[in-house]
Amino acid sequence: MSARRCYAQSQITRLVFLRVVYMAFYGHFPTTGGPNDNTPHLTPEQWAHALQLFHQSQSVPPTPQLSTPLPASRLPLPDPVIDPALQPPRDIAFDTRLEALEREVEDLKTKKRTNSDSDAPLSKCAKKRTKPSVYILRNASNLSLSQIVVRKQLMKKIKVEGTRLTGRRNDSDSDSDDDSNPPQSGPSLPHLCYDFSANVDHPTNTKVIDRIADLVWSEQRDPKSSTFSLAHADVVFSRKDLVEFAKTNFHSWKKNWKADNDPELGRKRAKAESKGRQEMRRKEATNRLKVVPAYKKEHQCDPAFMLETDWMSDEISSPDTDDEEAKDAHRRRLIRAARLDTQEKDKAVWEVVRPRFQSLEMTEIKDELDKILKAKNSAKKNRSRTSVPRVRLGNTHNRPPANTIWPCMLSQDWYDEQVEANRELADEIKLYMEDPEGFGES
Repeated sequence: MSARRCYAQSQITRLVFLRVVYMAFYGHFPTTGGPNDNTPHLTPEQWAHALQLFHQSQSVPPTPQLSTPLPASRLPLPDPVIDPALQPPRDIAFDTRLEALEREVEDLKTKKRTNSDSDAPLSKCAKKRTKPSVYILRNASNLSLSQIVVRKQLMKKIKVEGTRLTGRRNDSDSDSDDDSNPPQSGPSLPHLCYDFSANVDHPTNTKVIDRIADLVWSEQRDPKSSTFSLAHADVVFSRKDLVEFAKTNFHSWKKNWKADNDPELGRKRAKAESKGRQEMRRKEATNRLKVVPAYKKEHQCDPAFMLETDWMSDEISSPDTDDEEAKDAHRRRLIRAARLDTQEKDKAVWEVVRPRFQSLEMTEIKDELDKILKAKNSAKKNRSRTSVPRVRLGNTHNRPPANTIWPCMLSQDWYDEQVEANRELADEIKLYMEDPEGFGES
């Protein structure tokens, strides 16, 4: 074999060998594939591995139809050589602290996995599910009877402390419905004022609300305390509940303040109250009209002309006043008149307030209609709703009749007292000349 041929064969062998090396360690062919390609920088172990691969490739005939698969394993390339002068100095103290923290974390994880008596939650979701709410009595829904009772007591205490602290009136707390147990006067407190022109979260209002909540919280949070007066000592509540009660009271007072200082809102409130009274009177007249046929059958006369909506009595649950003591006294009178027991003391009760202008005959006819209506309702079975008790405490209102009335409907005593001395009122009252048949003969 000539020298040129030997040289050519050696170059071919070199190129094949370089191809094996590049494919094994670089994943691609040389950039040029020529004899002048640079020799790869490999370790002795990598060169030995490349030589082994080269001999294996020479012993197996090539298959040009298929691409040569990548080797099963590759030795890692050597780390790049970096000038030590360019590397940043290592903080040995920081590395030591970091390693200590990592070991501490691993120790804690190991203890958590191996400690079966641990009460720690297993996951973040479980922790969220078991986290108690900061509010307990804020919403009345889904509360037990004892919780509802305590909730009402706390709301009342918040309102009483608020009125006393802000100087709206000088009263004190009383949860008893017994008139023989008058409330004791509390200590005088410096008056704080709400800023009703601002919202409830204003710093001025927040200060007052927090003060009210703190006063009730300090008195009622410990059942063993001498100031504790709640009905159920086992009912749990939070200070957040008291803050929410105070905010509710603030919103109620702010609404009244707006109505007192804004003529337009005042007119709207008066209109709404008048509409509510009108609706109650309309319902009362409608119910009485249902039993008019029974009354006609018994008395042979028709009282329907007396059942105009404007002539019906008012029905109220409390007097129109801001005096909480007067409202409480009125509520106790309603409970006694309705003969409600202790379990029913929170039940709604309406007071019937009749107009003073109506005569005794008109009063007796309406009482008779109510008696027939009550008997009719009592005869019905499986009533889905219980009617609201209605009682009379002897209170009346002095509004004159709005429409033309018959003489049998007018009280002569009221006319002599109110109308004779007031000519303007006399001009407003309009009377028919004669009574309907069967009325006004007594």
